[in-house]
Amino acid sequence: MRIRTIMPSLSGATKILNRKNTYEETAKATLVYFWSMSCSECAHSIKNLKELERIFGDRLTVHAIHMPREESDYSEALVKEKIKQLEIIYPVYLDNELKISDRFGNKFVPAYYIFDQQQQLRFFKAGYFALKLLQQKIERII
Repeated sequence: MRIRTIMPSLSGATKILNRKNTYEETAKATLVYFWSMSCSECAHSIKNLKELERIFGDRLTVHAIHMPREESDYSEALVKEKIKQLEIIYPVYLDNELKISDRFGNKFVPAYYIFDQQQQLRFFKAGYFALKLLQQKIERII
């Protein structure tokens, strides 16, 4: 996905956990975060996301896309348990059919896509990314 590409639709999730709403266009910056419960780096990254949500509050919308990597990742019950354990409060889209992942062209977890207020891609990074650097990228967009 190239910089300035319009954010793809988040439709097609097997289920959305934590919130009943689906993606709606907003005038806020948006962080789309791909993760998997079987990814050890993802658990650490989610702690950073919680801190970002605290820092930016209602100026940033966060959507977490759970992208299965192994058989146990397809279990809704296990994902719910992991969400509870990690205290994830933002929407989690179960992408068991990889429809959202394919639309983004995403193959890695963790992966971060930051979109500006016009929903244009402004930053992408796969792999662990330090909180301070992620915060700086978001501050530039906001």
